[in-house]
Amino acid sequence: MVIQVTETAKKHIESLAGSEPAIIRLAYDSEGCGCGVNGLPALWIVSAKETDDVEIESNHLHFIIHRLQAVFFEEHLYLDSEKNYPSFRLTGDGQLYGQNIRLVDKR
Repeated sequence: MVIQVTETAKKHIESLAGSEPAIIRLAYDSEGCGCGVNGLPALWIVSAKETDDVEIESNHLHFIIHRLQAVFFEEHLYLDSEKNYPSFRLTGDGQLYGQNIRLVDKR
């Protein structure tokens, strides 16, 4: 899996992460969505990789995903944001995953 991050999104993430070490987790959040296959893409700042996490190749930053959640996403992803707008847009080659994805600090 690969995430291409625009320069605008990179700067936005770095400003939200601050000076502490940060790993960005791409998650398929099914909390409160009914069952495990109903969910929404999420971006979380975490401090460490867990046992079942795998690295996501990226041109910027350090991304991970739980190995079982990777099935919900395409192989090539694109992360963008707009200047002065508080959320992110995640797309793939074949679909839009979300255009109002918040980055939540879970450290």
